[in-house]
Amino acid sequence: MPLFHYRASDIKGNIVTGTLEAREERLVVLQLQQGGLIPLRITTEAAAPAWQDRLVKGRGRRVPLGDLVLFTQELAALLKAGLPLERSLQALLEVTTRPAMKAILTQVLRDLQSGKTFSEALGRHRVFSTLYVSLVRAGEAGGFLEEALFRLGDYLKTVSELRSYLLTALIYPMILAGVGASSLILMLLYVVPRFESFFKEMGQNLFWTTRMLIILSEAFRSYWWLGGLMLALTAFVVVRLIRTPQGRMAVDRFKISAPFLGDLNRRVAAAFFSKTLGTLLTNGVPLVPALQVVQASVNNRYLSQALEGVLANVEKGQHLSGLLKKVGMFPELFLQMVAIGEETGHLAEMLLSAADTLEGDARATVRRFLALLEPVLILVTAVVVAFIIVSLLLPILNMYEIQF
Repeated sequence: MPLFHYRASDIKGNIVTGTLEAREERLVVLQLQQGGLIPLRITTEAAAPAWQDRLVKGRGRRVPLGDLVLFTQELAALLKAGLPLERSLQALLEVTTRPAMKAILTQVLRDLQSGKTFSEALGRHRVFSTLYVSLVRAGEAGGFLEEALFRLGDYLKTVSELRSYLLTALIYPMILAGVGASSLILMLLYVVPRFESFFKEMGQNLFWTTRMLIILSEAFRSYWWLGGLMLALTAFVVVRLIRTPQGRMAVDRFKISAPFLGDLNRRVAAAFFSKTLGTLLTNGVPLVPALQVVQASVNNRYLSQALEGVLANVEKGQHLSGLLKKVGMFPELFLQMVAIGEETGHLAEMLLSAADTLEGDARATVRRFLALLEPVLILVTAVVVAFIIVSLLLPILNMYEIQF
């Protein structure tokens, strides 16, 4: 029989590791649950073929977050209506139009029919995060799968709305920046050269601003390929550096510590931390396993590394609020709410409340940033265009001795 390696947690949050022999992973989960343990990770020494792993994991399959939210909410509604799990999934499969989601649901149904649990079936697909699978597993173990899915749907909807708000808010500034850059390029390529030939026929000395503009235009027209090559080379080097562990760590650290964006990223990260941990605790997951899921789900490696120390000290019995304060990345209001939650015994409720507050703060921060960014972009574009126009008109005005 295959040998399975497991990592589990007991009711007190103590981590237990070991090995078990079983015919399939489902039996390992059952043995652990019967022993009062919550499975966190189960791996087997028997490796599947590469082609099978790609098929099961769904490599290349992209499912938008909005579709995942809809799937979770609809599945919760069907279960609440009294439909069995397999029948609910079959109903969703029949109405799903996205090929990637249809393929995933087909495989999940096959896994359920072969004896796997729902969380095991979901865990084989990258579309479903560690958080998603952990909440489903907790719902299965506690007999509240429907409630866990409802809360998970609300959580994913909040994340989706915040992400959409941030992306939508950046569209107009990006358009302004694109229009400004396009205007500058068009003037350097087409407008300035026509005036240059006219100035040569005039044969008079040009102002320094006009000479500088002509030199810039000639350099841009003659060596644009060199600039493009240098830009591509720089992008290549940066991408290669970012893909290294040290490069990714440096970028993630900059995201947290940058003057303005750092504050915004810290608020968003704190909101994600609060929402995720609060949702896990509300669904009955003990604090230590819940922190492990959060630490694995954070997409900032610098913050994830800091949370490793928090997790290690929480396992030793230290208070979460004090450890988070030592990290130095979380807003003071958030830390106070965590401390109050620990003192009153309502940590999950306070975390969810803090998440709502932090999400509102993040939206307000973005609004303030855009209120400042948009006029700055307009002003910079206007100054550049005005400089070009004045530089082109000065020789003409000087030729006709027009006085201002």
